[in-house]
Amino acid sequence: MGTRSTQANFENFRRCFTLSDVSKIADPSTIGLASFGISLFCLASLVAGVTGPAALAVIIPLALGTALVHFAAGTFGFIKGELFTALAFYGYGLFWLTFGVLQLGTALKWFAPDNDIMLMFYIAYTIFTVFIFFATLVTNTAVILTIGTLLAVFVLLDLSIIMNNPLLATYAGYVGFYTALNALYIVGGSILNTMYGRTVLPMGGAWSKPSNSASC
Repeated sequence: MGTRSTQANFENFRRCFTLSDVSKIADPSTIGLASFGISLFCLASLVAGVTGPAALAVIIPLALGTALVHFAAGTFGFIKGELFTALAFYGYGLFWLTFGVLQLGTALKWFAPDNDIMLMFYIAYTIFTVFIFFATLVTNTAVILTIGTLLAVFVLLDLSIIMNNPLLATYAGYVGFYTALNALYIVGGSILNTMYGRTVLPMGGAWSKPSNSASC
């Protein structure tokens, strides 16, 4: 009896959740970029040496919270049929979740990842970000610059480990500041342009055009 009731409730929900309902869902990328920009800004301050290890008290919960927000944004991206939004936020949500758990585990002395696995971690996300970057070329300049500079961050982190050069990691932190500010600029543009009904903060044009048959 309980199973039949559950199935009936699910069918009612499915019938009610029409395409018109999907169109009413706000752009999930805005809240995803907001959490990304705030978390990266704080993390960049640590990597650049502007703040000390005590900053992890803020960065760890921010990283874990950002992972949850990214997973939510990715889920709504799937619901809206936006492959790019879904893939990007699920992918980077996994980064923030992994990073948060690594930092928490290290702080609690549960484990301590070595440079070899961290290099593999950063290289994997460098490759992922390369594909995301080329996908952004059909969006707008603000998004392109955000992902482009994020790619630069990962490359610098890769090289800092490969070359055993901490200064490159510091540079990655400063580039991360720019990436975070770019992301927050997009958030500001999204909310202000929507609320005022006109372009308050321009996003810039695309750098490439998709074919007519392309779909994201």
